[in-house]
Amino acid sequence: MKPLVRYAVCAALCLASASSMAGGAMESTSTRPDLFFAWFSSKDSDEPVVVNFARQADSRALTAHCGSGLPVYSFGQNARFTCEARPHEADSPEAWKAAEVIVRGAAPKSGAQRFGMFSLKPTRTTHWNTRAVTPEEQAALKAWIDANKPRPRLPAKQLKLAAATAVSASDERPTTLVVPGNEVRDEPGQYYAQRHYVFVKEDGAYAYRGMLPAKPTGYFDIDGGDLPAILVEEDCDGWCVSLWRISKGVRSVASFGGH
Repeated sequence: MKPLVRYAVCAALCLASASSMAGGAMESTSTRPDLFFAWFSSKDSDEPVVVNFARQADSRALTAHCGSGLPVYSFGQNARFTCEARPHEADSPEAWKAAEVIVRGAAPKSGAQRFGMFSLKPTRTTHWNTRAVTPEEQAALKAWIDANKPRPRLPAKQLKLAAATAVSASDERPTTLVVPGNEVRDEPGQYYAQRHYVFVKEDGAYAYRGMLPAKPTGYFDIDGGDLPAILVEEDCDGWCVSLWRISKGVRSVASFGGH
């Protein structure tokens, strides 16, 4: 996996690199003890994911949770699943922060991706409304960007404001605007992504939150706030999935990747 891909998937987390897994188990990294990625495994399939946490205590808590027979819950649907977890045995000084995890239960319906985000406790099922940006929002956002040059640093000429997506939990809450921007191609590395730029509109005022490495594929409520956590998946040589918070600027939460 090329350096550009590694940056987008997990460099921001400063945890394990998915590039080391060719031919081995997939890996997930997480900065939170209550969130991790794993496959939806069937009764006849054992597909562990190596989950790397920021702290030893978080890995041990997941192992103990699954060992006691308690369920895990999927983000988005709050469905219950059974899990198995054990310490990950690897020749690495960071191995004590990792656990091998299998999640079993009914996978999503045909056409859905086979990986999921899971929690040790019940999850919120907030519905995020998505729509095209309005002409008024497009004009207001362009005016805000023009008025605030040269900061924030944005590829203003490459922003596709008319193609922006507006996301909110209700009409009364703040609106997240996700704007497609510059494209990145690495043909030898089999990598393609289009950067997306995140703005928040609240009470008619706009603020810039940061850049996402690729187009959003899902929105989730992980904190109970007014702004979604955003899932993105890059087109790379393998799997390059990552979750980002935007409440105080775009920040990495977790990733899922490998070959």
